[in-house]
Amino acid sequence: MPIKQPPAGPAATGRPPNETITVLTTSSAFFMIILDTSIVNLALPSIGTELGSDLVGLQWIVDGYALVFASLLLSAGSLADRYGAKRVFMTGLAIFTVASVLCGVSPTMSALRIFRILQGVGAALMLPTSLALLNHAIAEPDRRTRAIAAWASAGALGIALGPVLGGALVETFGWRSIFAVNLPVGFAGLWLTWRYLPESPRTAARSVDPIGQGLVIAALAALTYALIDAGRTGATTATPLIAASVFLVSTAGFVVAESVVHQPMLPLGLFRRAAFSSTAIVGLLHNVAIFGMIFVLSIAFQKLRGIEPLMAGLLFLPMTGALALGTRVGSRVLRSYGAAWPLVGGHLVASLGALSLAAVGVEAHTAILAVPLFVIGLGAGMTTPAMSVSILNSVDPGQSGLASGLLNGARQTGGVIGVALLGALLGEPATLAGTRSAFLVAAGSLALAGVVALSASRQTRLVGAAAGPLDISVHDKRGTRA
Repeated sequence: MPIKQPPAGPAATGRPPNETITVLTTSSAFFMIILDTSIVNLALPSIGTELGSDLVGLQWIVDGYALVFASLLLSAGSLADRYGAKRVFMTGLAIFTVASVLCGVSPTMSALRIFRILQGVGAALMLPTSLALLNHAIAEPDRRTRAIAAWASAGALGIALGPVLGGALVETFGWRSIFAVNLPVGFAGLWLTWRYLPESPRTAARSVDPIGQGLVIAALAALTYALIDAGRTGATTATPLIAASVFLVSTAGFVVAESVVHQPMLPLGLFRRAAFSSTAIVGLLHNVAIFGMIFVLSIAFQKLRGIEPLMAGLLFLPMTGALALGTRVGSRVLRSYGAAWPLVGGHLVASLGALSLAAVGVEAHTAILAVPLFVIGLGAGMTTPAMSVSILNSVDPGQSGLASGLLNGARQTGGVIGVALLGALLGEPATLAGTRSAFLVAAGSLALAGVVALSASRQTRLVGAAAGPLDISVHDKRGTRA
């Protein structure tokens, strides 16, 4: 469906863009997107009770959204580069807002799953375009780095507030109210974007790759189905094995297609840049752990501790508050020393927190439980701004939409895998042993992310001393931009 150009606002008349409004609008959109991935978790038991669903059905409420979100991000980045980030951003914002209304009035689980998928489409169109708009609107390197850090912090805040806000809304107004919070942000964002945000440059040569897009959807859907069904029927049964085979074939087909198609959705040559490929891997491993743990904790707090949604949300406060603090710490370290320090250190800190959480267990006293949750949030928050800056500085400016789409596609894919895998380890009914297994896997994923970042820093001299405190660009050993 062709995307119509919105009426020209003042930004199209040559008037200089308002950087504050640009940061506020794009950050609010990112906040809303990420909030929606976490706010739903506290509502899952209530949704399951009212609409009649087991754990597998609840996993699909989360992963249906994240799967479509992750699958379409690369194509959304290409659309932004080809048609302009502003129009694609506004289209996604409109779809997301309408889908939120439909989710709130869903009469059945099937309807809710469909409308969550529609939300995923809107989110995919919004996320890379929000970062591309920010990247193009602010030219001065220091201010742009600060703006990207603010944008990334908004996403971390969405993760942070989701459980607390979700628990409060579910207990006070019912689970349908969690979708109503998107409406004021959506309507305000549409007006502010049309009125103030400048359009980004277009790269007319880029087009959507339907073959690659279809294979990505098939691969992610098959992988998600295999992981979720393996938790229900066992990993060696026929259905998970068939789904895993479809995933492998689709992935191989995608690699072949992208190497021969004239305009691939993902130019494979980008992965020869160590900063690009390592940041994508780090983003995936990060979200396997963080989104998987949020899902497991949301279920375990209510099922194993036997508490109400609001109290379950409040138990997340040490983690969510530390996330906000961690992004500020990570932003300062990023500007002063480069991306490697927060990427490596933050993930190792978060891994230590996950190991501690496995040791104390979710039934521990609240004061004891708060310590590992705080450590997880602090470490995870430190890494977020560095990931965004690293991926953007690893490509040319005209590929910012593609780079943003790739990073966030990798992160959302990690979220899909994390919910499916850690949810399967949790078991049905949930068990304390299942939570410990899930947290150990999360700790391993975070530690591996830190190792990947460390390895990349050795190859590309990611540490800021190679280029100065404000130049976060990645350089290889010959001194050329990677």
